[in-house]
Amino acid sequence: MRFPISLIFLLSLLTSPVLAQQHKTGELPSGWKMRFDRSSASLSNVMFNAEGDHNYHFEVGPEEAAIYYKPDAKTSGSYSLQATFTQLKKTGHPEAYGLFVGGKNLQKSGQEYLYFLIRQDGKYLIKRRTGSNIQVIVDWTSSDALKALGANEESTNKLEIACGHARVKFAANGKVIATISRSKLKDIEGITGLRINHHLHLNVNNFTLDPMNQDYRIFVF
Repeated sequence: MRFPISLIFLLSLLTSPVLAQQHKTGELPSGWKMRFDRSSASLSNVMFNAEGDHNYHFEVGPEEAAIYYKPDAKTSGSYSLQATFTQLKKTGHPEAYGLFVGGKNLQKSGQEYLYFLIRQDGKYLIKRRTGSNIQVIVDWTSSDALKALGANEESTNKLEIACGHARVKFAANGKVIATISRSKLKDIEGITGLRINHHLHLNVNNFTLDPMNQDYRIFVF
């Protein structure tokens, strides 16, 4: 049987090395940087694949807790950072993942950022990191807005950090679970990104950073 040229071309794409290159371990997508918590961690134990501009897949090794970011993804004024996280595999110990804002000096000893994380048991956390110092703003807290890992060992949660001119709202699946005065969070302008701990297999979808217009800020914040 003879196949049309277009079909032969399509079949060649499906079996070519180009497709396999989308699933390499030890490389970052173009434009991304990262920083491990531990000096013993290795990028060779991380699979981080980009599927378009806003969708990503992670498979992370046993020591490779890290932050991931694009240096030009910076904020000022009022903004919203959001993403939908799907945990694809249960971990032996609840491991955290989520969003960070206010990033500065991220490759230096004085790194700074504020992070909003969740884990598979339906709890969330808010902390600020300054160098090696960690400030707990909200310790691990249960929320009925979060979907814990189900019987199929998967869960999907949409997270958002919405920064108004006076207050910052932390939301899960469209429900605000914490509201904190912006002045208490210090400076939260800067680089934004993802924080993902070790042992995790995750999909991150619709990871977006949007400015808020003036009308929205007045109404919500």
